[in-house]
Amino acid sequence: MNISIPIPPSFATWLWFAIGAFFGRSFGKTLDQEIQETDWFESRSKIRRWIIKRVLDFTHHWWVGGLLMVLAPLITWNPLLSEWLYWFGAGLFVDDVPDIPPRMREILEGYGGWWNRK
Repeated sequence: MNISIPIPPSFATWLWFAIGAFFGRSFGKTLDQEIQETDWFESRSKIRRWIIKRVLDFTHHWWVGGLLMVLAPLITWNPLLSEWLYWFGAGLFVDDVPDIPPRMREILEGYGGWWNRK
């Protein structure tokens, strides 16, 4: 499998790439922790806090951006929208790439205990 890193070909696509990256930075890096530190979150029942925490933990913008990159070309009725969504998704994806290795390590360490049981 070949992996290529796309480079935005125009000013408009660079702009959408930057918007995606800044959107990810603004709403993704600490938003989940900030929500969990609010009085609103603390006032929820234990089960609701657990569900909210899991949803926040699940929704990382690297995979949302990746899905936009994969699905945007399917918008054939509006090529401009397709292109802009693709580059917005690329910006989201790239902004969150540093979070992928620690998350994968966390997942694999969890399996390590399971695999090493006698």
